[in-house]
Amino acid sequence: MGDLEGMDGIAAAYEGLETAFADDAALQAYRRSALERHAAQADLVGALLPDDAAVLEIGTGNGRLLIDLAQRGRLASALGVDLAHSRIAFAERWAQDVGAEQLRFAAGDALAMDLGEAAAWDAAVVITAALAYFDAVVPGSARRMLGRLREGLKPGGRLVLELYPHPSWRRMLDDAEDGRARLWSELPEGDPWRFYLSDLHLDRDTGVLTHRKTFVHRTTGEIDEGRREALRLYSTEELTTLLGEAGFADVETFAGWDGAPYDDGELLVVTARRAD
Repeated sequence: MGDLEGMDGIAAAYEGLETAFADDAALQAYRRSALERHAAQADLVGALLPDDAAVLEIGTGNGRLLIDLAQRGRLASALGVDLAHSRIAFAERWAQDVGAEQLRFAAGDALAMDLGEAAAWDAAVVITAALAYFDAVVPGSARRMLGRLREGLKPGGRLVLELYPHPSWRRMLDDAEDGRARLWSELPEGDPWRFYLSDLHLDRDTGVLTHRKTFVHRTTGEIDEGRREALRLYSTEELTTLLGEAGFADVETFAGWDGAPYDDGELLVVTARRAD
């Protein structure tokens, strides 16, 4: 995210994902499905917020979390940042359609752009593994990003992370001689894309997982290929150390959005407080 080629690669992996709707009914169904499938995220984040909260989200994607929190009456203001311009446009239209005027969205590099004044936010949220992209592009940039988030949080402000450790993929790729594998996955019914092929490669020295995706459209059969992302796979110990170095304390790790303790599963949710 400080490297142009890397930034372009991440953005390209997500550009255009919300543009293939047959009609308005399909669009509305997609929006409803996005909120329903990820309601637990808004449940946990909302429970951490004070009344009339100000929230910053890095890697906001289509804006679903901030839309949900706004519709629940939990936000006085929010900024959602993402590299993919098409997804920011989708989020802006969605916010406009539901009258969420307190939401603002911006496309750009979160390490370089204006994220608001110091100590402006009650919470900073980085979900759908967005933190894992930073060090995969430029080593050390995750620490820089966390430092920016700490500066932007109010004293005692909360940080919420969601990461995909991919323990089953990691075990599979560790067993593969060349660290490579290919898998098919089926997407939820409300998604305009039905299947995607995952072409995986794990660099065992850096812990970076490269994931190339090919999508198959649900109704037209259109093939969308060439999307690529790279993720740094963190252990809970590595994350705790990284957060401490960036000025966070009271780190807690969970197996999902329901608050159960982390157990080496596929989903890792982390909360921490700005240390003062």
